[in-house]
This record gives sequence, structure tokens and C-alpha cells, in this order.
Amino acid sequence: MLKKDLKLLSWDFFARLVIICFAMMQAIKWSILPQYMDIYYHLLTAWGFNQAGGYVTWDFWQYAPVGRPHIYPPFFHLLLANLMKAGISPVILAKLCESIIPVIFLILLWRFARRNFDSKLSFFILIMTFSSFSFYSSLLNHLPGALGLIFAILALDQLLRARLLQSGLLLALCFYTHIGVSWFLAISIIFYGLLDSNRRYMSFLTVICGVVLALPILVMQLANFNNIGNLGFEIIERYRSQIKIIDYLLAGYALFLIFKEKRKNLIFAALFFGSLIFLLYPYRFFSAEGYLPIIFLSALSLSALLERLKDKKYFKFAAICTVSFFLFISPTIYLDKPLVSDKTECKIRFFDSAFLGMLLQRGERIWYPREYLPLAGFIRNNSTSKEIVYSTSNLVGVIIAAIAQRPTANALFQEIKTPSDFNPFLSSKIIIFSILDKEAVVGSAVKTYGLKKIGETSAFRIYINPYCTKSYNKINACVPFWAISALILMFILIFFILQKVMSNKLCKFF
Repeated sequence: MLKKDLKLLSWDFFARLVIICFAMMQAIKWSILPQYMDIYYHLLTAWGFNQAGGYVTWDFWQYAPVGRPHIYPPFFHLLLANLMKAGISPVILAKLCESIIPVIFLILLWRFARRNFDSKLSFFILIMTFSSFSFYSSLLNHLPGALGLIFAILALDQLLRARLLQSGLLLALCFYTHIGVSWFLAISIIFYGLLDSNRRYMSFLTVICGVVLALPILVMQLANFNNIGNLGFEIIERYRSQIKIIDYLLAGYALFLIFKEKRKNLIFAALFFGSLIFLLYPYRFFSAEGYLPIIFLSALSLSALLERLKDKKYFKFAAICTVSFFLFISPTIYLDKPLVSDKTECKIRFFDSAFLGMLLQRGERIWYPREYLPLAGFIRNNSTSKEIVYSTSNLVGVIIAAIAQRPTANALFQEIKTPSDFNPFLSSKIIIFSILDKEAVVGSAVKTYGLKKIGETSAFRIYINPYCTKSYNKINACVPFWAISALILMFILIFFILQKVMSNKLCKFF
């Protein structure tokens, strides 16, 4: 009986316990979700797709009525658009996405490592994922990036199992989900082919397959490249990074082991080399999607180091101390370069794990239902779905537009330029001022544009422009929903039926 109990307390048992704890803490956070701002951009884009009747390459729902090119990959927005059409409210959708997508990512990450490597390594991969609060925050904030990482993990799983076409299809799906993650995955697979001669042709053909299938979105993005301003340079996050220095030291040791022993863990080295693409945006490299290879590599080091102690009396004590260190102490070097300064500030923060961050409900807080919901109600009651909303704060304008489901003269991700300038006060039916706006500024706008006050909350004042007759310039979909449904059905058929035959023949040939 004792042996049976000990067998139950396996690496897989503790891995499942970690996943259950993660899921429970996500559920506890429900009331404060959504915590991050990007989801409102995605919700508003999904609403725009529904207005257009499918996928469009012109963003007419932001910077309305002028609009701007829309180059963001569409998969996540199409998913949200269909859920909206099913009757799910934007607020519930935002909460569901930030709750569920990180849990799915963690489960598939564990499943991938357990299937292709071993239970001990997969357990430590979960621990290292749970040890970084910045990486966890990125999963919530960059939801298309998190989905892209999910597809990347699935693609790598198929590649390691020598399923060429399935891996290529999933790579293509990455390109339709997130720009950065897709190129990270493609470059990583190329490096994998360079490092492992046995998988060279398979890797290169996977990338060719994925890129060819992604050509429609890639060509569109390239055609609009000139419309991109200083990409990322206005984003404050770009100047902030959280570096897990001990994790990087462990990752360096893992790279040494990989090239010394030439195991199948070469895929981890390939992922690290592929992640160097994120160096153009240091936050993404150190704190977000680019941290995934460090998770794999540092977990590999911990697994190898503890393997050497497995016959020692203090093995369990060492394992418990290791897990406790990364779940609790987890030191981080914070680098912050203020936009108004040339100097980079540096400080060390302890107790910076995702586990403690979730437990203490750390992170941004931009969801204020007592303010936003009444404000959205005012807008819905005093405007039509085609009339434009504007706020003196871009973030507030997009948040309220997403909840009220209205076009806005504001925009997030402002590095994508408009083709011409416009006056948002003249173009907008509803104007939202914050209590932080100076009275002289508000008074001047009210007098100049003939605005009339229609409501007020503790944080905002809402005005209507009775002389505004403009509305958004709707663009019809270039790919309607019925065609998208047909493409999805074709993807499923190829993935689950044709692949079984074609993959085996290609594998034998190469």
C-alpha cells in the first residue's frame, strides 16, 4: 500500500497539482479581469469585422471617420467576432479570454513536454513558467501572442513526431494569429534543421509549407509596410524589461549540455536562437514571448542537476528547496528607461513569481465597472451604432467604444498611421472628458463646437455634439464570413484526414 501511495506522488501528480492551482487562481481573479488594455483593441476590432461582414484590411472603427490600414493577423478577431454574434457580451468575452487562454497554454505546454521528453522535465517546465510574473502578465495582455504560442507548441509537437503537413499548417495558423510569434517559430524551425541533420529537410519543408499558406496575410502586411510609423517606439513597455538572471544562467548551462551531448533537446537551443528576433523589442525578448525558450532551457538544467542527486539522501530536500525558490523568491532585475531620460534605472525585486503575483492579485487594474458600464450606457442611449465616440484619453476612448460597440476617433497601437489628419471633435457625436482635463480646455471645446452635456460620472463628463452629422466609413469585407467558414472546414479536413497519408509518404521520402 505504501509503494502504491508513493507511486501516486509522481512528477505527473505534482504537475497536475500545479495546473489545478493555476486554474483555480485564474478563476479567483474573475472579478478584477480584464486586467490589461490590449483586449479592448481586439474586442473593438472584432466588432468592426462584424460590421463589415468578415475580414477587412482597413481599420474604419478606429481613427474614425478617416481610418487606417489594418495589418493585424485576423484569427483572434474572427474568433471574438463569432462569439459576439453568438450573443456573448464584450465584458464577459474579455474575462473569459484572460481566464482561459493562459490555462490552455499551460496544459498544452505540459502535454508537449511530457509526450516528447519526460515527466520530470515537464514538471520543471511548469515550475519555471509559474516562476515569472512578467511572462504570466504577457499571457494575459498579449492574448493573440499567447494563442500564437499555443499553435507554436502544437506545431513543434507535430514536427517532433515527423508530421510535416500538420506542422506546416499550424505554422501557417501562427502567421494568421500573431506577427512576432509566427516569425519566431519559423526561424526556430530553420535553426532546428541546421542543428539536427536528421530533421533538416523536414524542418525546411515545414517552413516553406507554412510561409506559402500564409502568403495572403504576408503580402498584405508587406504592401502596407510604408504606413507603419515608428513601430513600437511610442510604447512605454519597450523601455521596460524584467530579466530573470538566475533563469538565464541556468539556460546557459543547458545550452552547454545540449551541444555537449547532442540530444534531441536541440529543439530548445533552436528556440533560443529563434527568440533573438525579439531583441528588436527587449520587453518581448526578456519578459514576454521571447522568454519561452528560457523556460525550456532552465527547466532542462534543473532536471539535469537534480538527476545527479537522485541517489542521494537529500534528493527530496533539494527538490523541495528548488521548487520553493522559484515559486516564492524568484528574483528579477527590473530595467526601466523613462521616455524623458537617457538613463536606465536598474533594481532587483525578490518574490516576483507568477504564483505570488496571482496570489496577491498583482498587475495592472484598468477595469472599473462602476465607471465604464454607466458611461457605455450613456453612449448607447444617445448615439447610433454608426456614430463616433471620442475621449481625450485614447485608452478610455477605445475601452468605452469596445464596451458600447461604437466606432471611435481614438486608437490604440498608434504606430499605424492615418492617411490624413482630422479633427476628432468635429467628427464625433459623443465627447468624453475626464475629470483630469483642465476646466479651461473643456470650456473652450464646449464653446467652440457647441457641445451639450448629457451625463456625468465621478470620473467622466459626457457631451453630445448636436451639429455632427458624420459617421464611420464602413468597408465591406474582402473575405466574408461564409468564405472564412469554408477555409476553416478545409483546414480541419486537411489536418485530420489527408495528413495521415501524405505525411507518412513525405517522411519516408526524406
